[in-house]
Amino acid sequence: MSELRTEEEQLDAIKSWWKENGKSLVITIVVVVTAVYGYRAWQQQQVDSSETASAMYQQLITVVESAPNADAEKNLATSKHLTSTIKAEFSDSQYAKYAALLMAKSAVDAGDLPAALAELDWVLAASPKALLKSLATIRKAQILTEQKQLDAALELLKDVSDSSLQIQANELKGDIYLAQGDQDKARAAYKKALENQTIGATKSILSLKLNDLTKEES
Repeated sequence: MSELRTEEEQLDAIKSWWKENGKSLVITIVVVVTAVYGYRAWQQQQVDSSETASAMYQQLITVVESAPNADAEKNLATSKHLTSTIKAEFSDSQYAKYAALLMAKSAVDAGDLPAALAELDWVLAASPKALLKSLATIRKAQILTEQKQLDAALELLKDVSDSSLQIQANELKGDIYLAQGDQDKARAAYKKALENQTIGATKSILSLKLNDLTKEES
């Protein structure tokens, strides 16, 4: 009988505990399960979103790099549509920034410098990482140089922070100084670019620019 009473007491204790805590336990379980499945759904959504953005970006590359005999006007329109869609639907992704950079190049090739500047400004406003920011900055400075906004281009090049792009930045500075008639600063900029440059086509071009300045002085 004592064993039976003990079992009854245990059962009563369980019933009492459940009465007091059962509801909160069920709620906790529901919350945890919902959170787990919600997180998994969010992860899958991120994967799906990234894959869609990637596919659209690859399509953009295909259009931009189309054959020379392709319909340029049609391809430009398609490129603009794809870029605007990627930027609108996947604005936080790297693909949106890549698309804007690529569209800026297409705009330059088409002679539409204002459109190119708009794309580059979008990239810079999207808080890109150092490499992308520096790349967009250099490309914008190149356009400003083309538009004869030399002081603005020089000021912009101060924002180039990525070490791998310092060569391009210094070469562009040299070109700008040369256009301004300041050969000393142009020479210094070219030399700085050459200091960290490896053997190749770019080094040859830099050397030619520097040699041309030397010949002019002699």
